[in-house]
Amino acid sequence: MKSMRFAAAILAASMFAAWGAEAPAGDTARGKDLYTKNMCYTCHGTVGHGSRYGLKLAPNPLPLEAFAHAVRHPRSAMPRYPAEFVSDAELADIAAYLGSIKPGPKAGEIPLLKE
Repeated sequence: MKSMRFAAAILAASMFAAWGAEAPAGDTARGKDLYTKNMCYTCHGTVGHGSRYGLKLAPNPLPLEAFAHAVRHPRSAMPRYPAEFVSDAELADIAAYLGSIKPGPKAGEIPLLKE
């Protein structure tokens, strides 16, 4: 198990190195379109809050390099999205969209729940 985590960390680090010192900045609007086009919402929900079929992706998404690794090498039933289908720039856009999603209000802040 430790060797798999180590291999994943090395892969994530190499992806980050391939992008240079800084990961590419993503376009939030384009990321939202790509999230829909690639059908991410069918399992992860329309705003990334997850469902019984897919993990919660937002708010507070994974760092880009971990997100990219999960998309390229999923651990469960999620389909794999190789670079031929979703480029690194498109992944950065999707990650930017997920990063732009704000958390919903706390239960105590919802007026209907105060009644």
